[in-house]
Amino acid sequence: MNEQEFVVQQFQKAFAGWRDVPIVLYGLGKNTEAILQNTTGFLFAGLMDAQNTGSVFWGLQVLSEREVIALQPRIVIIARESVVPVIYERIAHLQRQHGIPVYDFKGELQGQKQQEYKNHDLPYWKATEEELRKAIAVHDCISFDIFDTLLMRRVLEPKDVFHMVERILEAQGEPGTHFRQNRIQAEDSLEGYPSLDQIYEEMGRRCNIPGQKLAKWRRLELWVEEQVLVPRQKMKEIFQYALSLGKRVYLVSDMYIPASEMEGLLVKCGIEGYRGLLVSCDYKKGKSDGSLFEAYRQMAGAGSYLHIGDNRRDDGEKARESGLDTFLVYSAYEMWMASSMQGTLAHVESLEQRCILGTLVWRCCEDPFALQAGKGMLQIDTPEKLGYVFLGALYGEFINWLISKAKECGTKQLLLPARDGYLIEKMLEQEGVSFEPVYFKASRRAVSVAALETAEDILLLAGRTFQGTLGQLLWQRFGVSPKEGDRLKDRGTKGCTGEEIREYVLGYQQEILQRAARERRDYMAYLEKVLGFAGRSIESWSDLETGLETRRETVHGKRQAIFDFVAGGTVQYYMQRLLGKPLQGFYFATMNHPQESYHLQDSILSAYGNICSYGSENQVAKHYLFLETIMVDGCPTLQCVDNGRFVYEGEGGGLAIPRQKMQATDRESTEDSREQDGFGLICKVQEGILEYQRHMQQIRGVFPGWRDERSFADTLFGRLFDGNCQVDQEIKAVFVNDDVFDGVGAYRVWKNE
Repeated sequence: MNEQEFVVQQFQKAFAGWRDVPIVLYGLGKNTEAILQNTTGFLFAGLMDAQNTGSVFWGLQVLSEREVIALQPRIVIIARESVVPVIYERIAHLQRQHGIPVYDFKGELQGQKQQEYKNHDLPYWKATEEELRKAIAVHDCISFDIFDTLLMRRVLEPKDVFHMVERILEAQGEPGTHFRQNRIQAEDSLEGYPSLDQIYEEMGRRCNIPGQKLAKWRRLELWVEEQVLVPRQKMKEIFQYALSLGKRVYLVSDMYIPASEMEGLLVKCGIEGYRGLLVSCDYKKGKSDGSLFEAYRQMAGAGSYLHIGDNRRDDGEKARESGLDTFLVYSAYEMWMASSMQGTLAHVESLEQRCILGTLVWRCCEDPFALQAGKGMLQIDTPEKLGYVFLGALYGEFINWLISKAKECGTKQLLLPARDGYLIEKMLEQEGVSFEPVYFKASRRAVSVAALETAEDILLLAGRTFQGTLGQLLWQRFGVSPKEGDRLKDRGTKGCTGEEIREYVLGYQQEILQRAARERRDYMAYLEKVLGFAGRSIESWSDLETGLETRRETVHGKRQAIFDFVAGGTVQYYMQRLLGKPLQGFYFATMNHPQESYHLQDSILSAYGNICSYGSENQVAKHYLFLETIMVDGCPTLQCVDNGRFVYEGEGGGLAIPRQKMQATDRESTEDSREQDGFGLICKVQEGILEYQRHMQQIRGVFPGWRDERSFADTLFGRLFDGNCQVDQEIKAVFVNDDVFDGVGAYRVWKNE
């Protein structure tokens, strides 16, 4: 019994009692065709498919969701069990909101419980590279499929290439071409094994497009193919291994690109040394009916044959029927679809999303054996992989947003305070921006104390929530140690009223302002050096509050802005006071508590909104402390600048906040060495993010007008914590944060299991 017969049998058994109920089949593959042609007495009311709404197949129309809702049928997903959860997530709202039940072909109702990864026992996870090499060694002639076996595209699916071409044509002044749709329809309308020339001729005939324009579009399609095409490195190694054994190696492909042009793509990807290249459009034969394999056997001559490909029907069943032994390797897309990350495919809408996911699929699945160790569960076994897969898109989309907003605001110099600005500076420099990013040493402690000038300033700073004693508050916030004999220094701030805290702090007013004057002198000297200005341009803070818009320029005519990660505006507020001018703020997100507001709302743009808002659901809000540990430069929190020397927390004496004990790692080492090792791993996470950015720069360079995908990137980031990947405990252990400014010691932000 073949696959189609099995599906038909299961369908008939499962739905035998529903012959008078309208049924809509989701899917347009051969199994759907088999059901429609081999079952009678069922009320098939239509089909569903995300890409083909309105088309007709086997006499049935592909219905829109609105039509399905009006019909109120039963929906049956005709797909492999590993793919059913992906499709179900796309249409689950029809069941949840409109009462339309959704089944798989075996009659199992979907959505009864939370979907969990169920493909651990998939037979493919048992296939190994060693088995493939052994199979090659014992055969005389080795043939490889090309696309999705030896080569792959850094997009989610081949048709995304057509979408890219359409976007390029729009940017070149040719809107409304509907290139993607027309290109697909032209190819689908031709029988046999058409060439690219024949497809374009058909498209020209159907759409009345002149030959000169068609020739331009054809060149553009091949150029885009060349930009996104990459070798599957592991399969390239296997290909070269076969050559090294002296095997007769051939390439066999069902493809519309003729061999004369295919050869150039293969050379670009380093695939050379094969004896023959058989392409269906040249031979007018295909793998699907075995005729191309017959041509291959005639070319290769006598001997034993092994064919390696990704299509289970054409590269598997049909190759075996033609007398070839076979070895199936999944395409990167099919691996991802069968893996624990399959849920990411459920709601993919835009070309940008398809390019982001296509890049992640390439990174994780170009090696067809990459998921075998986890039986399809994605393993995050290196910090670089963590940065690339789950953080690259989040930071990459933020950088795109930041550059766009900085341009809109006319920013000439973007201030990037330590420590959150460290990674952002690297990404901006790698992106090549028109404004000047400047990374400089800063902290809430350093800039706030340097800006203190009055008792009111002291009280504003003392009014922020603090976890610790009054003495620790005095030191951590103001850099002043309690006097000998101070009886209140050990009293906890939680047991004090606001008035008691204010009274205590003002008892040290003289010492605080003297300390502030010294720190202001040294910190301003540092700022003058790194930011390129000479002192404040106005006399006092009160002068700044008038004529706000007229003072948006810096001393040397540079319009400045400031970055912060997730913050309430403390650094921006006090930097404005030090610089004597307002700054535009660009944040990942804000966290403005009403009692701790600096009234900067009108001068802050936030990529992910205010995470303290009721109902904030984005992943940045849930995991911002984790993200904060990734952006740092490896140095502790800056306390102040003292005669040109950076003084970090823990170096300046006083009453330090005790560090909370953290769960020990398996490694026997001191806390300092753990932190040193930890930053080494954090650097590798950053390298993964930067590598993702470089790869996406290449993709964004293919077609213009990249659209904002912050929300999609945020959702991908959340996948790190949803239980569908496994992260090495050693990697988790390095994510440690601290907040001495508010009286919180070091704490681990990603608990070991």
